[in-house]
Amino acid sequence: MEIQLINGRFSVEEAEQLLTAIVKVKIAFHEEKINTKDKTEEDIKHSESRILHLERTLRNAIEKLKQNNRKETNIQAHIELKFPPQIGQ
Repeated sequence: MEIQLINGRFSVEEAEQLLTAIVKVKIAFHEEKINTKDKTEEDIKHSESRILHLERTLRNAIEKLKQNNRKETNIQAHIELKFPPQIGQ
């Protein structure tokens, strides 16, 4: 199953806002996981690592958007859901 989230052309400013908002949601997800009481140290380290990676990736994407005096960019984003077979079926 696929969910089409974004498919369009955006100004550089709009693209930066959109990408920042999406990454903030994912960072908030990992921060919530870190604050959950039953998480292991390994889970926490993984979430912290993902947050740092997301922040770096966002900074790099914004830098690329602003290079060469671009005025617009195309963004396509989708979520693909894959359902593994259930054991015993």
